[in-house]
Amino acid sequence: MKWIVTALLALLLAGCGSLGLKKPEVSLSNIEPGKSTLFEQNFTVTLRIVNPNAIPLQASGLEFDVMVAGEKLGSGVSDQAISIPANGEGLVPLQVHTSLAAWIRQLANWQQLPGGKMAYEIRGQLKNLNGLATLPFSSHGEWKLPGLAK
Repeated sequence: MKWIVTALLALLLAGCGSLGLKKPEVSLSNIEPGKSTLFEQNFTVTLRIVNPNAIPLQASGLEFDVMVAGEKLGSGVSDQAISIPANGEGLVPLQVHTSLAAWIRQLANWQQLPGGKMAYEIRGQLKNLNGLATLPFSSHGEWKLPGLAK
């Protein structure tokens, strides 16, 4: 009996591995300032998630860090359910919290950016993707900051 259970478990695990899900593409769509206090600044960061798979992607939430010019600007976590249609995309608004010290460091760095371009990176993970696993993601790029072009 143990042999049958072990064989069925191995078959089930092999089947999950052969699903062939491609990683979703995650990119930064927008950043909007939110409510801030003296010690904490809040932003709404909107991520664009592109699903290259023939099945919808369902996640129970995500957690992430936002890096700007190589330094961590802030982080966020959400237990909001995320649903991205098959071969489609969706926008996911999230809250990012930063400390006053991180914000001041970033403001000083932004004044010295060559060509007014800001390098960013988003790292995180989608939780409980399609009920199977946690899927890490990473995205980077540059944003042209208005009014800083030299």
